[in-house]
Amino acid sequence: MNKTGNRVVAFLVILGILMVGSVAFAKDVLTLSIGHVVTEEGGEHLGSMKFAELLDKKSGGTIKLRIFPNGQVGQNREMVESLQAGALDMALPALPALGGFTEATKVFDLFYLFDDRFQAEKVLDGSVGQDVAAAMESSGIKIISWWTQGFRETTANRELRKPEDLKGLKIRVMENPLHIEAWNMLGASAIPMAFSEVLTSLQQGVLDAQENPYQNIVHSGFHTVQKYIIETSHLYGPLPVAFSKVNWEKLTPDQQKIILEAAEETKVWQREKQEEINKGLKETIEKTGSNVIISLSAEEKAAFRKNLQPLYKKYAPQMNGYVERIYEELGRAVDFK
Repeated sequence: MNKTGNRVVAFLVILGILMVGSVAFAKDVLTLSIGHVVTEEGGEHLGSMKFAELLDKKSGGTIKLRIFPNGQVGQNREMVESLQAGALDMALPALPALGGFTEATKVFDLFYLFDDRFQAEKVLDGSVGQDVAAAMESSGIKIISWWTQGFRETTANRELRKPEDLKGLKIRVMENPLHIEAWNMLGASAIPMAFSEVLTSLQQGVLDAQENPYQNIVHSGFHTVQKYIIETSHLYGPLPVAFSKVNWEKLTPDQQKIILEAAEETKVWQREKQEEINKGLKETIEKTGSNVIISLSAEEKAAFRKNLQPLYKKYAPQMNGYVERIYEELGRAVDFK
């Protein structure tokens, strides 16, 4: 289906939500909607199910959650637009998808900002994460919690161990200017494309490579048409639990309190579940031998990051001091001035 068709389908589904009622009240029951683009096996969906369970429990059955997986209410961009319009209550968009709507989240689009999940979680749960979430509200979106997709890895039909190996590589990227610039700076040819079009494009040779967390690589079948999985771990994927600001303001203080508590409790559970999913999928691939997994060393990753220093120098001054604050919080010396 082409982009126009996808938008029509998304519109019809969202229209159905509106007819039933987004932020719907029926017999004193609040029914909320949440959308995401991955399969029912992914951490986004399992987290949403846990979230629904906790909302029901904490509210005494007065807050229900309807979950729309697999891009049923649109791809990332459409979902964000629906949040802004109040046509959708919540979404779990890949964070880089917000880059076209706000400058606030740009700091988390810098490759090799975090060495591991614990560094990322420390920053997201600290003052920088809180400030970035608060800055999103001017775009009509309220981030109520930070879940995760895990680190993004790269798949290709050739080995990638150093920046020179990326020369001319046609790689799918999200529609995010900083990502496009980063991959092009590394020597690849970045092609922005909707998630739903990636598998077909890999099969047809339109693309040579793509990058995603393990769960998306395997659940979407990308590994079946690529020989190598290269653990570049170039980007940690914070998963914003994004709420429509206009719909949030329709809720009572008690409802808001319950939703925030349930989202935060789910956060702890979802982060661990996502780590479990990604590790399990890697182990399965190792056992079956379906792909060659290349784990880049710290030195090899450092070579990629060194080539991206111009990107840090260019964008850090535009990021309200977030990069310097993150470095300070992590005890890292500034290396991009």
